[in-house]
Amino acid sequence: MTEEGQLALGVHAVPVGRDLILLDLAADDYLLFPDCGNIAVDGERLRGSMDVLLELASAELLHSGPARAAAVAPPPLPVRQLPASSSSRPRLGDVATFGGIWADCARRRPTLTRLAAAYANRSGRRDDLDAISSRAETFFQLLPFAPRTGACLFQAELLLRFLNAGGLDADWVFGVRAWPFLAHCWLQVDDVCVSQSAETLSHFHPILVI
Repeated sequence: MTEEGQLALGVHAVPVGRDLILLDLAADDYLLFPDCGNIAVDGERLRGSMDVLLELASAELLHSGPARAAAVAPPPLPVRQLPASSSSRPRLGDVATFGGIWADCARRRPTLTRLAAAYANRSGRRDDLDAISSRAETFFQLLPFAPRTGACLFQAELLLRFLNAGGLDADWVFGVRAWPFLAHCWLQVDDVCVSQSAETLSHFHPILVI
């Protein structure tokens, strides 16, 4: 028999085959529940067998109070690339902006909860893919000169802030895959990938968007 439950505050989930992967923002950690059978996730609502729901409840991953407003669902995987941008050398202002953003990001080790709160109310244009492509091209020309470039989380934050500094914006999407487990993040606008090749994301399942 299929039962329904609500994910606890700050917990996000995505089914991957018969497995269930959860992201617990409060714990700043991912959890893998294997062989959960036929399980479905719709925003914060989760439908599955009673055994699975009881296991999640015992781990305090389900919410037992009144229903809350649904969290924003992550977008589907991107399938397109940004339009080609004419290559041009970064201007002095671009170098200074990039350096300031890098220095600020490099001195912090923020949790996903803090990142989600810090970028919740940002603004910027998403309707000009040519401008986003040009700004991203400038970013990737500057990135190799950074003292360290870090992993995907660090690079995605750098690029997002660099876009925002130019009055532009994109979704910051987090995805997972199982066996072997791997978490990754990237930037996208609708179905267009901003931070890398869309083909490299085909094995990931979006679980969170900031």
